[in-house]
Amino acid sequence: MQRILITGSNRGIGLELVRQYLGEGDVYVFATCRNPDKAQQLQELTELYAGLIQVLQMDINDEDSIAAAASVVAASVEGLDLLINNAGIGGDDHGRLMGQLTASEVGRVITTNAVSPLIVTQAFRGLLKRGLNPRVVMISSGMGSLERTAGRSYAYRMSKAAMNMAARVLAFDGAMAGVTSATVNPGWVRTDMGGAKAALAPEESARALRALFKRLSPADSGKFFQYDGSELPW
Repeated sequence: MQRILITGSNRGIGLELVRQYLGEGDVYVFATCRNPDKAQQLQELTELYAGLIQVLQMDINDEDSIAAAASVVAASVEGLDLLINNAGIGGDDHGRLMGQLTASEVGRVITTNAVSPLIVTQAFRGLLKRGLNPRVVMISSGMGSLERTAGRSYAYRMSKAAMNMAARVLAFDGAMAGVTSATVNPGWVRTDMGGAKAALAPEESARALRALFKRLSPADSGKFFQYDGSELPW
């Protein structure tokens, strides 16, 4: 049985990944979000797939919250096979538009999208090292590639570039030996963040992502992938 933890599981790609993994079977999913009591769709999945999912409160910007969630997971399983750092934010115009930028908003987006996933990974490192073919995946964005040529969205672009670097460093850190680390662009997906005009439905993106995650091996550590499995430029 594959043991998976997904952050930001209450909506969008995170929720769809939870749904598809449970439908696939032979998994145990830890689905985390800030407010489980308000995550109605997650609660419905716990009723439908009783014994295969545990919904945990975890605010990725709160280190005490992360530690508490890690303790619950450690008490439930001996190891973790896949950590999907999916939780993230887009930010507002104070992180997007020149002339309106504020240090607080740019910093908030970078912390949430890049720093916090690294701290989450650190908290679950011991469990990952006891997992089977353990993998850490950062859900990034093509907007984090330095080869992209476009203006605006400063905070989001900077945060995803930093997230990519975190995954790259994890891949070569001896403290993470044996754990595959990769970063993935899920595509432009019709979620609250992606908007209604996005090219992909959450179901399409999640299906392709699951196929990619399944075939990740140590040889892929430190790479940046498109959701379809092709490599992206840093």
